Amino acid sequence: MDGLFDLLRCHSTPGDEDEVAQYLLAAWAGAGWETSSHGRHAVSARLPGGGTDGPTVLVCAHMDSPGYTVEQIGEDGLVLVRLGGAHLGEQPVPGVLKLGGEHHRVVLHPVADDPERCRTEGITGVAHGDRACFLAGPQLVAEQLLESPFLDNRVGCWALVALARGLRQNPDINVVLGATSCEEIGGFGAAVLARAVQPDAVVCLDATYEDELQDVRLGHGPVLTLSDASVIVGPALRDRFQAFCRARSLPLQTEVYNYSGTDARAFPHQGLRAPVYALLLPTRGNHTPTETAHVADLHAWLDLLHALLAPGAGHGLWDVGFAP
Repeated sequence: MDGLFDLLRCHSTPGDEDEVAQYLLAAWAGAGWETSSHGRHAVSARLPGGGTDGPTVLVCAHMDSPGYTVEQIGEDGLVLVRLGGAHLGEQPVPGVLKLGGEHHRVVLHPVADDPERCRTEGITGVAHGDRACFLAGPQLVAEQLLESPFLDNRVGCWALVALARGLRQNPDINVVLGATSCEEIGGFGAAVLARAVQPDAVVCLDATYEDELQDVRLGHGPVLTLSDASVIVGPALRDRFQAFCRARSLPLQTEVYNYSGTDARAFPHQGLRAPVYALLLPTRGNHTPTETAHVADLHAWLDLLHALLAPGAGHGLWDVGFAP
């Protein structure tokens, strides 16, 4: 889990994803992949010497996590407004203010009746637009639960590194790994990545919510989103995906809702015919200082991704059209 802990300690608020981007680019290059940067919007990697006649399958995650930006600088300290729906709660929590690339520890104080803002002490040299986030102190609880801010979506980035280290050239498909900026606010990066890669199929990695009513639970495997505000997976594709998992005894949960979503919407918005599968990690306390995931789900997530990208395994999921 060392690599994941390193990623969780990175500062990566929307529009300031440099630390995670550099981590990914270095890790991918170290695993022998050819890397590309797409402005400040996305990064990607592919194995050298690839290029088959098969489909291009993009596996992507987003680099940013919710945080805060400096809105007011006064004699009494700083007022910060949130970026991307961070949930501070009602008690002060440890935070990090990033100035000139350096991390300065602060305490983030909630503002009464204003969940959009928080306060912290004044620090010399602060400017409008400087960023703060929760302080990450990732820990394993009873060796089963991982607790830390930014599981959404540093776990997705961690999975991209694990895939780069474990995958080999696939004669059936062209695998591209990608990571986007600003998923938490605007989703700009995914549109750039979609245009740059032009994938034939997409697996979008993200975090989702534990939901007792839908029987989405920690420790029961990854979650395939059937519908939300960004993607729709109809019954035909759902059945193919579930049959794929059953044939390999891989756990899979499903969810349905009509609010929130991921930056997966960018791919059909770019006019791509690619099927888009949002394959998510169930978490508790999303966007709070104490997000929680089950270690078994992390392993099951990676197992499923490796199975999807194995030679000959996923063509029934990648080459799809309307049923006859």
